Amino acid sequence: MVTFCKILNQHHSTQFTVNSFVQWNAWQIAHIPKDEFFRTLDEAWFEWENIPAVEDHIVEAVEGIHRFGRVDVVTGRSQVTVQAAMNWLKEHKIPYDAFVRTESTKAKARLGYDVFIDDSAELMSLLASSLDKCGILYSQPWNRNAGDMQRVFRVERWEEIPTALERVSTMKK
Repeated sequence: MVTFCKILNQHHSTQFTVNSFVQWNAWQIAHIPKDEFFRTLDEAWFEWENIPAVEDHIVEAVEGIHRFGRVDVVTGRSQVTVQAAMNWLKEHKIPYDAFVRTESTKAKARLGYDVFIDDSAELMSLLASSLDKCGILYSQPWNRNAGDMQRVFRVERWEEIPTALERVSTMKK
């Protein structure tokens, strides 16, 4: 979103920051059409070399969750940005087992994973309505207002995810 904001600000002479987007439908906050929002997201990924990691020590954090099982990158991004995202993961040495692209958040929720780690409150809501799936909601400005949900644990930093996974593991026994 840092690179997205930079591009959006260049196009519209605005001063948006990541913290400006307190809901996922950011196009409404930015006062742009929805399709422009998604085109700008794609444009940000075309500049993948300029996209910073969401946190320092992200590699170690992702490595730490491998002890709990398989780690797949699952995304609903547009097809044209898949290679850029994979390049970014490789450049940052983010370990993962598979890269999976879905068409939507609903399609993502239907995948056969036990636990999802995501910043989408919509995905977490879908998981909470399921009887057998759990989620870890990574806090971002656009999901801060998401309420508590069954089988969904909120984390502020990636280093908190192993503890959340321990809680999921204990809950599932």
